[in-house]
Amino acid sequence: MDSLIGVLIISSLFVLFATLIYFLIKKNIFSSGKNYGVNTLKNNRNKNFNKLEELKRENESLEKEIKFLEDKNRRLRVKINEMRIIIKNLEEQKRQLEKSEQRLENLRVQKDETLAMVAHDIKNPASTIKSFVDLLESYDLSAKEQQDVFSGLVETSSRLLKLANEFTYVIAEEYTPFQLAKEKHNIKDAIEKIVKVNRVKAGEKSIELRLYQPEQELELEFDEEKIKEVVDNFVSNAIKFCPENSKVDVITKFANNSICVEISDNGFGLTEAEISQAFEKGSKFSTKPTGNESSSGLGLWIAKKIIVEHEGKVWVKSKKGFGSTFAFTLPIK
Repeated sequence: MDSLIGVLIISSLFVLFATLIYFLIKKNIFSSGKNYGVNTLKNNRNKNFNKLEELKRENESLEKEIKFLEDKNRRLRVKINEMRIIIKNLEEQKRQLEKSEQRLENLRVQKDETLAMVAHDIKNPASTIKSFVDLLESYDLSAKEQQDVFSGLVETSSRLLKLANEFTYVIAEEYTPFQLAKEKHNIKDAIEKIVKVNRVKAGEKSIELRLYQPEQELELEFDEEKIKEVVDNFVSNAIKFCPENSKVDVITKFANNSICVEISDNGFGLTEAEISQAFEKGSKFSTKPTGNESSSGLGLWIAKKIIVEHEGKVWVKSKKGFGSTFAFTLPIK
């Protein structure tokens, strides 16, 4: 009986234990740790995958942005190069405009100077013509003297007409300043003509105008009308600033490879300051013209410009109270 009860108890315990085990298995009590580890790994893997996907998306976005910036940078470089070309063209246009402005300014200055020169040089032959007319009206001239006066009138009128035409060209802006018309001439003849027409003005002030030239011909290339203007300016000035009963000498001579022309007088002379400024534009002397003649201060400046254009030299020697010598040279080529 006791054995049976023991067996029953043991059997009951076994059934109870088996039932417990079954229940635990049913509830996955024994696999929970393992599943936890698997789930953790799975969750971590999912997180890493998601992060990787996110990084990929970010990388793609960055690549797109980089490409956009590269394209933008490339377009900017193209624009910069275009701007550089435009700036270079603008700078070149600016230089050309500055050159054009400078050329226009130079032309304006040249025109003004030429106008002043021509206007000044018209004055001397006009004054000479007046002196010739006064001489014809005031004196009983011999046939030879009348012939000389008429020759002088023709010569002076011809010069005056050429200067008047020059003046017209300047006004019409068709004149090129200092476009010298060089030809081969005998300079003795040109100087003799100027001295001849100025003897009338010299005679009005009882000034003896003397000419000294070598016997041989002095041929060289020069603009005859321009050189006549120079000689006329020098001789007229000597007559203008000398007192009555003075002497004015015009001397032509050789000097090395040049022809030298000197106009000397025994008038009042110049100071050192006046000598240094004699050929400047508008320069005037302290000594006033002795016959109430006018003086513009342009004659010597014009003479220098003409001689320089001929590749010659011009100068003055003087001492206050002891007269002056104005001279120039022309090269023999």
